Amino acid sequence: MDVRKIGAFLKYLRNEKGITQEQLAEKLGVSGRTVSRWETGNNLPDLSILVQIAEFYHVEIKEILNGEREGGTMDSELKETLLKVADYHDLERQKAARIGSISFSIMFMTCALVIVIQVIIKGDLSLVMGETAIFVVGGFAYNFFMVKSGIWHSVRPKSTPKKDFLVSIICTGVFSIVFCLILREKADLLYILGASACFFLTFSAVTFAVLRGLSYLSGKRADDLKDR
Repeated sequence: MDVRKIGAFLKYLRNEKGITQEQLAEKLGVSGRTVSRWETGNNLPDLSILVQIAEFYHVEIKEILNGEREGGTMDSELKETLLKVADYHDLERQKAARIGSISFSIMFMTCALVIVIQVIIKGDLSLVMGETAIFVVGGFAYNFFMVKSGIWHSVRPKSTPKKDFLVSIICTGVFSIVFCLILREKADLLYILGASACFFLTFSAVTFAVLRGLSYLSGKRADDLKDR
């Protein structure tokens, strides 16, 4: 398969249609940069978009992949089959992403619970510093690769400020309780309440900001991957 020949043919079809890259991009729901990548042979359209292109230009998908016109049009049955294949592939990818995310989340929460239990029993955070460091680093690495691959957006597509606020309040509340338990034998009640309040306000704000940042970056990354 000659991707540059395909790109040149796509450009030829667009010029034959008498439209600009921006007009085609608007028709297909992608960016003008994406159309440019197709026509220079740097990338190929996804299967679902390829079906739309073939229909729009009244050519067969085989002609696009061969990079030259051969005559004939794509029948409706073939079009429907290809679209179903594209949808099935996307659903399978999302399903695999969700399973992986759920599995990692269970493991992640189990590790957090073990750390919390150890701290409550021993009352000394220094005893679990190594485990906590691994826990934090693992969390950052997980979120980084989820965002980079665009999976975060498919796993949490309905992330909203309200939901992220509730998550940050609940998670920080749990750790604030642990923080109180750590200080229970080392300070008086007034100091414990003040320190716990500061801890809660600070980390809930940080957690909320991180969640909103991840939501923004993952959405942007998902759009970039879609446009490729």
